[in-house]
This record gives sequence, structure tokens and C-alpha cells, in this order.
Amino acid sequence: MRTIIVAAAVLGLLLVAAGAAGAHSIPIEATRQWDSALLYGFVHTLAAILAVCLPFRSTLKFISGWFFIASVVLFGGIQIGKIMLAGIPSHPTPLDGLSFLVPVGGICFIVGWLLLGLTAAFAPRSAAGEDVAS
Repeated sequence: MRTIIVAAAVLGLLLVAAGAAGAHSIPIEATRQWDSALLYGFVHTLAAILAVCLPFRSTLKFISGWFFIASVVLFGGIQIGKIMLAGIPSHPTPLDGLSFLVPVGGICFIVGWLLLGLTAAFAPRSAAGEDVAS
């Protein structure tokens, strides 16, 4: 749990720094892609923290947290890195070889949410029908 929260905190820090830097340096034609990468990054960084803090005894909540972390790195991280290096999304950068991983990051978003839903749906319940805390 601690490792996922630390990873999410580091990603949150990097996203805030990237957002601040980008607000002053990216060209207008890159803002839509930039804003999407930041939004998805922030939402899924928080989702990773939420997932592991849920009061359910389930390995799936930790797996979903790691999928959210991976999604932020693969989806947002690569897009943000490319824009920061090139300035314009269509210009070549050293990260171009990793562009095929951006859709993998999108799939990780989906898998993370699926696993989080399964965690809540199938978490053990006490004899009184209440959720069992971890």
C-alpha cells in the first residue's frame, strides 16, 4: 500500500511541475493533448490512492492501484514528455519509439477501473452483511 501511495505522490508532484512548466512554454497547438494528459494523470493518480485505501481485504485493489500508476506513466508520461521535448506533438523526439505504449496506457486505465469495481463487488462481508475492513 505504501509503495503505491509513494508512487502516486511522486507522479502527482511531476504532474504539477509539468503543468506549471507547460502553462508557460507549450505552443497553443499542443494544449489539447497536454491538458488531456494532465487531467487523466491527476484523476488516475488519485484513483491509485483511493484503490489501496479502500477498506476491503483484496489483492485486486493493489493490482488496480498498480494499473492506475502504469496508466499515468504510459499514457500521460509519454505524451507530456514528447510535448516537452518537441514543443509540438507532431515533431520527432527521442520518445517517438515509445508512442506505441500510449494506447497500452489507455488499456491500463480501463483495467484499473475494472479491477477496482471487482474489488468492491466481491469484497468479503461479515456475518452481519457489513464490509470487512482490511
